[in-house]
Amino acid sequence: MNIINKTVEHKSFGKGKICDLRENIICVQFGESVKKFVFPDAFREFLVLTEKQSRQYVDKILAAIDEAAKLQREEEQQELERRRLLRSLPLHASAQAAFGFLCNDRCKVQEEWSVSVGKYRSGYNRGLPQVPVRIYPNSACLLTHREKTEPEDKRSIWGVFMVREDFVGPDCSDGMIPAHEKYRILLTGEESEKLGFWKFFDPDEKSRRKWGLTEFKYFSNLTMARILRGILAVKNGTDDRRLCEEFFDYFCELNKIDAAQLL
Repeated sequence: MNIINKTVEHKSFGKGKICDLRENIICVQFGESVKKFVFPDAFREFLVLTEKQSRQYVDKILAAIDEAAKLQREEEQQELERRRLLRSLPLHASAQAAFGFLCNDRCKVQEEWSVSVGKYRSGYNRGLPQVPVRIYPNSACLLTHREKTEPEDKRSIWGVFMVREDFVGPDCSDGMIPAHEKYRILLTGEESEKLGFWKFFDPDEKSRRKWGLTEFKYFSNLTMARILRGILAVKNGTDDRRLCEEFFDYFCELNKIDAAQLL
């Protein structure tokens, strides 16, 4: 609607006519002088349109601005609450999970971005899905691979993802861990060859470099941070570099890790 030439009233300047409106500046002529105001904010206190239809038009604009501001405040409050909850997550020194893909299907995991922790092999719960009790949104899931004909030392890393923000491991009944919507990374074959899984662990612990029959293994948060930094190094110069940086920062923030600890 065009409000040029519409009459307005100002509590100090009296009646005037709108003579120009560009972007967020409105000009009103009061007698011989022209005054400039911010549009549409000036109609909250200073200016009143005398014509009902024009007044309703401006009121709708103000209402839409107020509604958008309200929604933004609510979103900001929700974001603050979300970050507060994430910062208060349980912290376990070894809450990261490496998956060996004994029972998971690599193509299915890449398609659905969720991974199975497998089933209990013995005891009262034999045959039931394992409960990933240490896994929370501050956990990352590392995806590894080794050809059946290769020694365990050849196990490599081909992907990683943060756990979805609403995931609570102790409450997981189906044994499936969903990925965060944003923090998920896949490596090319060439990149994967540069990231041997076991090279990030103490070289003196060669006796522990056995995978066995379990689908996943817990390992330390600091080791995962080093692995993420290694992924960032091989992704340098690629389109994934920025995401890797944000992934690393997000992981360290949730796990209260100072990057200096990794030196």
